[in-house]
Amino acid sequence: MKPELAKMIDREEMPSPPTVAVELLRLVGQPEVRIDEITRVISADPALATKLIDYCNSPLTLSTRRISSLHQAVTMLGLRTLRLLSLSFSLMDTRSDRGFPYEEFWRRSLGMAIASKRFAAVNGIEDEDECFLMGLVYHLGLMGIGVCYAEELSQRFGDRCVLDELTPKIEHDLSGTNRFELGACMLARWNFPDSMIGVLAKRNTSPETQDCFYATAERLAQLMLSGTTDLREVVGLRKYVCQNFGLAETQFDEMFNGMLNDWKGYQPLFNFDTIAFESLHDLEAQAKQSMVEISLSMERTIREMSHKHDELLQLAWIDGLTQLKNRTAFNNEVPEASQSYLRESQSFGLMIADIDHFKNFNDTFGHTAGDCILREVGHCLKRHLRKSDHVYRFGGEEFVLLVSNCEFESVMRVGERLRTAIEDLRVDYEDYQLCVTVSMGICWVDRGKHNSFEEIFETADACLFEAKRKGRNRCVVSTTESEPRRVVFEKNASPGPLTLESSTEPSCSPAAAR
Repeated sequence: MKPELAKMIDREEMPSPPTVAVELLRLVGQPEVRIDEITRVISADPALATKLIDYCNSPLTLSTRRISSLHQAVTMLGLRTLRLLSLSFSLMDTRSDRGFPYEEFWRRSLGMAIASKRFAAVNGIEDEDECFLMGLVYHLGLMGIGVCYAEELSQRFGDRCVLDELTPKIEHDLSGTNRFELGACMLARWNFPDSMIGVLAKRNTSPETQDCFYATAERLAQLMLSGTTDLREVVGLRKYVCQNFGLAETQFDEMFNGMLNDWKGYQPLFNFDTIAFESLHDLEAQAKQSMVEISLSMERTIREMSHKHDELLQLAWIDGLTQLKNRTAFNNEVPEASQSYLRESQSFGLMIADIDHFKNFNDTFGHTAGDCILREVGHCLKRHLRKSDHVYRFGGEEFVLLVSNCEFESVMRVGERLRTAIEDLRVDYEDYQLCVTVSMGICWVDRGKHNSFEEIFETADACLFEAKRKGRNRCVVSTTESEPRRVVFEKNASPGPLTLESSTEPSCSPAAAR
């Protein structure tokens, strides 16, 4: 034994078996031991005696005779079963005052013991009772490390269950050993049979044996004790066991249902929690239902995420001031729409509207007034468009409009309607009504024919420049044809509201004069 391991085994905190278990271990090693000697040792522990009597009266024994005394229990069980069963029950009382989840540890150990015994039976292994005991102490070394390093593990894992978090690697980093090496030493110290010590020693020196008999029994126990199970775990484990141990699926199912029945017999003896399903078929049904619920939940989550994505996308595409679509939306929607019009041979118009002398409004009344103008102009443009048309705040005081399914004369009328609507607009700001005009550049595309969207935009932008050059508050319309038609709509000859010219003061009227 390595010096550091021997030192650890001798630590005061290291758990030790109850006195009865020590005496039973001594007797188990004597081939000529008499049944009355074992009975005498068991009698010294009333709780153990009661468990043995309760065991004899449980469904585990299939006995029709009521057992009321230890002598009757001893006679019924026989020497070998009595020795191993008494030892198993006594060992499960191993405790210390250290912070370790003993109850859950022994619950899992009992599950593995049951699985080991049933798995041994279906594989034709004669010594089923020893397999039960081996399953019970398979992770005994984990308890040793958990007790000796309780403080360190508590700091590392907090409220998480150490039984779920500890791995052989973590154990070695912490203590210089692992559960299997330490477990083998503990079994040797406790006078367990060499064959059982050898199981853990082999597991320690040959990690490839993790897929051996007891590792498989552990997987069976985990499946049995699991609160929630993925159907793939059930199917995968059944397939693995049948392929690697030569079992038929019916044998696997019968073995697993036998484990469940055994648990029902042992569970009342130790007050462990009942298992949440009655049979393997019930487990599979619950797993299928769980998968359906998970699938529905995922679908619901995906829909919610998609809806949230759409909401975020809309927020990203909406101008916060005017609540119109912004330039990002324009870049994503309008070029694609122009290609759709081309495929469908649908005529359309692209308009660029720019508020005249907007800077002077900001300079004279402040940016708050400018914001009011932008909001009102945006709302006015949207009010006077069809639902099938779109308006975007392109940036600053500039708006871009997409008018679908219209002829050349129609797009001219739309542009003029929008211009005059803005001209008639009065923007209330404090004690004033501000008068606003826009210049508009319009490009009409005949039956959707165009070389590129950039060409359309450049044509509309050139028309806007022409409208500004000619004095503002007017529309200029052109086409993308090789010899484009260009029409300039002059503003009405009738007197209109004063507009803000670069060389004059802002035009406004007191609200009281309305």
